[in-house]
Amino acid sequence: MNKATGFFLLTIAMMLAGCAGLGQKLETPRVNLVGLKVLDLQLFEQRFGLTLRVQNPNRTELAIDGISFEVEINDREFAHGVDNQTVTVPAFGESVLEVEVVSSLFSLVDQLRDLNSRSGKPLDYRIHGRISLAGNPISIPFEQTGMLGGRAEGKSPTDDGRGI
Repeated sequence: MNKATGFFLLTIAMMLAGCAGLGQKLETPRVNLVGLKVLDLQLFEQRFGLTLRVQNPNRTELAIDGISFEVEINDREFAHGVDNQTVTVPAFGESVLEVEVVSSLFSLVDQLRDLNSRSGKPLDYRIHGRISLAGNPISIPFEQTGMLGGRAEGKSPTDDGRGI
């Protein structure tokens, strides 16, 4: 290998190392379930509208162009959904997303049976999935838990404990 090739390879290696240092690690956004409404009830499928609050604990804005997620209530699958709306969550800010989820007859029957046996006890929820960032091939996983009418117990290390 001649000196010019060696110098070229060394320069490329240094540039790549420098670029790697410029990227910052993103903290997981907090995604809280803050609203639920019935949209359509059919025999085999039900549609619900969810209001999700996305909080960004990062120094840079998050340009979200999609979300895929599942909702569990009392450790049982309740519904799942995807949405491709574009929203920008400012640095250290929050945005609200209105999304739709689909539930099956079997999931709904399980939930109703469980509600009957719990009689007045709080309902635990878990929402988890992935957020897709615009112009970025990676997606950010998220998970949040809480109690309907109680305090949240999010998986994010910076969670402030507020919930539904």
